[in-house]
Amino acid sequence: MEREELNERARRLVFASSAISAAWSRGEFRSLFRGRGLDFDSLRDYSPGEDARLIDWNATARQGRPYVRAWKDDRSLTLFLLVDRSASMEEGSGECSKVDIALLSAALLGRAASLRDMPVGGIQFDTDIIGSVAPRRGRAAELVFAALAARKTRTAGVSERLGGVPSVPGRGPLGLAKAIEAADRLLKRRSLVVVFSDWRSTGWRDPLARLGGGHDVVAVRIRDRLEEELPAAGAFGLVDAGTGGRLFISPAGGEQRREWKAFWTRDAERIRASFAECRVTGMELDTTDDPALRFIEFFDARRRKVG
Repeated sequence: MEREELNERARRLVFASSAISAAWSRGEFRSLFRGRGLDFDSLRDYSPGEDARLIDWNATARQGRPYVRAWKDDRSLTLFLLVDRSASMEEGSGECSKVDIALLSAALLGRAASLRDMPVGGIQFDTDIIGSVAPRRGRAAELVFAALAARKTRTAGVSERLGGVPSVPGRGPLGLAKAIEAADRLLKRRSLVVVFSDWRSTGWRDPLARLGGGHDVVAVRIRDRLEEELPAAGAFGLVDAGTGGRLFISPAGGEQRREWKAFWTRDAERIRASFAECRVTGMELDTTDDPALRFIEFFDARRRKVG
């Protein structure tokens, strides 16, 4: 998708941001991921009709009457967006590529966060970190989207400014892992971190688990239908966007189509299992999805699960 068309889609999409913000509010944003507790405030007497899950049983046993924990909302929560700009994200069998969907979703969430006066920041990366915007309020959503959507031009010294290590060919983690590590170093207070990627990389599991230990993380796997099923006819060559490896496909006989589908099904299951093991929230977006509708459904589902 061309840059101007992407900008126009983003401008139309942000009209849905108030619905996303409302979905967050219905679940008290942070409690959507960590349960009802935000920051502990005090103990108070239990009132008839309150949720029994709020009862502090230790205090209740000590005092001989029911007490509940009171929490205070943390309005300084930050939204931090990680957007994968690697070669595999340029794939797309329809109008939008995977990176288009990632950028449109980032614009939507950024605008929704700004309606709640939340600081918004982000990192874009391919095989290394190629740009970053520190969390800020105000017109943060527009600034972050503009930075993330910009033509990929490596920003010298970004890794060093984020406390990272300059990349050395053949050594160290790839871009996805580096971006996750950089976000973990940069964010000093608990934040909502949303990672948009197809997760076709290595070395990200341990950094993701560490990030999930200190922040609320949504790991969004962006997919395209050609990754899941080959067309029934024709023969063509494929080039791995990440490695440059080549493969000739002749799916008419059916065997390669079955093997292809089985491979990507196993890979998707592996990624979902890794998210669960890292204790982060997983989500999937297809290049044909409406990001606004999918995120409204996602946050409402989280609210129902927590509530």
